Amino acid sequence: MGKLKTAITKWLIDKDIVTAAFNPGQLASSSSFAIYNKSKHLDASKAMAEYRGWVYAATRAIAEELASLEFYLMRTNKGQVEQVDDDPILRMLWAPNKYQTGYDLRYLTAINLVMSGNAYWYLEGVKSETSKPTAIHFIPSKNVKIKRGGITEPIKEYQIKEDNYYKIYQPYEIFHLKLPDPNDPTEGIGVVEAVAEWIDMDNAAARMNTAFFKNGVRLGGFLESESALTPDQLKFLQKSFMEAYGGVDQAYSVSALPKGTKFVEGQVGPKDIDYPNGSKEFRDKILAGFRVPKTILGVAESETNRATAETAEYVFANRTIKPLMELIITQLNEFFVPRFTDTMFLTYQDPTPIDKTQQLAEIQAGISTQPFISHNEAREMLFKLPPMEGGDDVRGNTMQYQPIGAVQQKQVARQVIKSQSKSRAAINAETRRSIAEEIVEKAMEQAKEEEVKIKEAKLIARKNILELSDDQFEPIWKAFANRVEPWEKRMAKIINDFNAKQEKEVIKNIEEATKAINNADLFDKKEWVNVLVKLATPLMVQLYEQEHKEATELLGFDDVTGLTKEAKKALEDGMKLMATSYNDTTLDILKSKLSQGLADGMGFLELKKQIKEIYEFSNDVRAGQVARSEVFRAANYATKQAWADTGVVKTIKWYTAADERVCEYCGPMHGEIIDIEEDFFKKGDTITGSEGNDLDLSYSDVGAPPLHANCRCYVRPETIEVRGVEKPKEEIKPEEKIIEPKKTEKPLVDQLKAVDEELDNLLETL
Repeated sequence: MGKLKTAITKWLIDKDIVTAAFNPGQLASSSSFAIYNKSKHLDASKAMAEYRGWVYAATRAIAEELASLEFYLMRTNKGQVEQVDDDPILRMLWAPNKYQTGYDLRYLTAINLVMSGNAYWYLEGVKSETSKPTAIHFIPSKNVKIKRGGITEPIKEYQIKEDNYYKIYQPYEIFHLKLPDPNDPTEGIGVVEAVAEWIDMDNAAARMNTAFFKNGVRLGGFLESESALTPDQLKFLQKSFMEAYGGVDQAYSVSALPKGTKFVEGQVGPKDIDYPNGSKEFRDKILAGFRVPKTILGVAESETNRATAETAEYVFANRTIKPLMELIITQLNEFFVPRFTDTMFLTYQDPTPIDKTQQLAEIQAGISTQPFISHNEAREMLFKLPPMEGGDDVRGNTMQYQPIGAVQQKQVARQVIKSQSKSRAAINAETRRSIAEEIVEKAMEQAKEEEVKIKEAKLIARKNILELSDDQFEPIWKAFANRVEPWEKRMAKIINDFNAKQEKEVIKNIEEATKAINNADLFDKKEWVNVLVKLATPLMVQLYEQEHKEATELLGFDDVTGLTKEAKKALEDGMKLMATSYNDTTLDILKSKLSQGLADGMGFLELKKQIKEIYEFSNDVRAGQVARSEVFRAANYATKQAWADTGVVKTIKWYTAADERVCEYCGPMHGEIIDIEEDFFKKGDTITGSEGNDLDLSYSDVGAPPLHANCRCYVRPETIEVRGVEKPKEEIKPEEKIIEPKKTEKPLVDQLKAVDEELDNLLETL
C-alpha cells in the first residue's frame, strides 16, 4: 500500500494535480476530481459528482434497500394502537406527485442523504408549519443553498436553483432530512465528505492505472539524447516517440531511436506499486465508510461462504439500513405527520433478517421437557400460524404427544410493527387534550351557571331592564357575544373565498407587467367591490334579523317589524363602505410591494410569490379583523333599530365589558348616553383615550359599537317611555305575556370559546 501511495503522489505531482508531496488533506481543490478540502462543508454538487465507482455501488445498495421498505401508519386511540391501511399521509408518501412514485422518492432521498448528508422535499401548497401539503417534490441537494440564522432560528430561508437563478423558499415549505453533523446542527454531513481522502486516493489510483495502460502498459520512462539541445527539439523527440510506440497496441514493439538517443525505464513498474492489493484497500475503506459489506455488492472472496454471506446481510440490515430508516422515520414523525394529525405516527418493518435456526432452537427448548411457552405461542412466533383449540396452556412432558385440539380461525389483533416514541407535536397535543378535559368540565359547569344567569337576567329585564346593575347586565352581553361569534367565522370565510378569487385575477394581470404598477393593472376595483358586497350582504341580513328579534324579545315585545327597506338599504351601504375600504387597502399594499419588486428586477415568479404572501396576510389577519368589526356593527345596529322600532326606548347607553381586554378608548365610553335617534360620534371626530392617545374616526358615523377594529362593546336601554309618558323606573310594568326566546343548542366548541385564549396562553410554554 505504501508503494502505491508513493506512486500516486508522484503521478499527481507530474500531472500538476497537486503541487507538493502527498499529505492527507492537501489535494488541490482546483482539481476536477479531488474532492477533499479544508472548508467547513463539502459542496453538495462536488459530493454528488462522485456517484460512480465504489461510491455508486455502495449508495445504490443502500438506496435500493431503503426504497423497498414500506411505511406503516399507526393510530393511537385510548391507549390502543391500530394500523391504518389508507390515509392522506400514506397516499402522499405512496404517490408524492404526478411524475414520481413513492419508491422514486425514497430512492433519491436515500442517495442524496447518504452522499451529501442532506435531502430536501418541497411541500407544495403549505402556508405555515402546520398546513397540509398537496404534493411532495424531491429537490437534488446540489441545487439547494441555506441562508443561516441564529440559535433559535437556525435557517432563515432555502435558496433553490431553478433554471439559472435561485428562488427563495420559507423554512416551513421545505422538509429537510439530514445526517447529523456534530460540528454543525444546521446542515448534515455525508459519507462522501467524511471519507473524501479515501475516495480521492481510489480515483487517483484508477486514473493512474488507466494512464499506465494507455502508455504502453508501462508507467513510462525517460528519453536521453546527446543531440537534442533545445526544449523544442526535446518536445519533438518526445512527441515522435509517443506517436510511434505509445498506447496498448504498440506494447512490446521494437523501437528504433536516433543516434545518441536511448530509453531509460521509469523507476516504478506495475509489480512495484502493487496496484491490485492497494486498490482493494481503498475499496475496503470506502465501503467501510458507507457501512456496506463486500458480499452485499457481490464481491465474493476466498473466505466467503453462506454463513459469512448471511452474517453480512444481517450486519448490513441492522447496522446500516435500520439506523437510516430510524432517522428518516423520526424526522417524518416530528416534522411531517403533525401537519395532518396528532394521533398517528409512521413506523416500518424491521429489515433485520430473523435467524430461523436460532429461533427454532429457542422454541423447541420452550415446549420440550420443561416447557415455558404454549404451542400456540410457538406457532405464532415461528410460522405465524393460527391458534389451536386448547393450545394456550403450557403443557408438561406427559402431554407432549397427546392431541390438543382443532385449529381455530386466526383472530389476532393488529399490533404495532415497531415501537415509536411520540413526537413533540403529539406530546403537546396530548397535554393539550388533558388540560382541555379539565377545562371542559369546569367550562360546562360555568356554561350551566351562565345559562341560568342569562335566563334570570332576561326575566328581570322584562320586568324592568333599567333596574339591572352592570354586573346583572353582563350575562346579557355575554349571550349577545356568543350569538355573534359564529357569524364572524362565516364572514371571515366569505372574505377568504373572495381573496382566493381575486388573487388569481391579480396573478393573471401581472404576468405581462414590466414597469411600475398602476391600480388598474391589478384588478377592476368597481367590479370587485360589487362582488364582495353581493357575497357579504345576505349574511348581514340574516344576522340583522336574528339580533332584531333578540332585542325586541328582550323587552317583552313581539318582533313585528323585522327587516325594513330602510334597514336593508343601510346594511347594503355598510357592506359597500366595507368592500370599498377593503379593496382600497389591498390595492395600496399590492401596488407598493409589486412596484418595488419590479424596481429591484424581480421576475414573474418572484412577483407571484409576493402576491401570494400579501393574500396570505389578508387571510390570516385582515379577514378576521374586518369580519369581527362588521359583524358587531350589524348586530349592534339591529339591536338599536329594534329598540327604536318598539317606540318606547328613548335613550341608550354604551356598555363595555369589564375585563382586561378593554382598550383605552372603549373604557371611558362605558355609560355614555345618547338619544335613540342620535350618534355617539360623527365621521371625522377625534377622541382621546385614557392613556392620552388620539383615535381618528375616519371610517363612518358611530351610532352604536364598534368604535374600532375588534371592538366587542354593546348598548343597553337607558330611558323607556310608555304611551309617550316617561315613567319612573319602578312604575314600569312588564308585558302580560313574556315571550321566551327559543333556546339554541350550541356545539361544545362554541361553549368553550371563553376559555380558548386562556388555554392557548397556557400551552405556549409546552
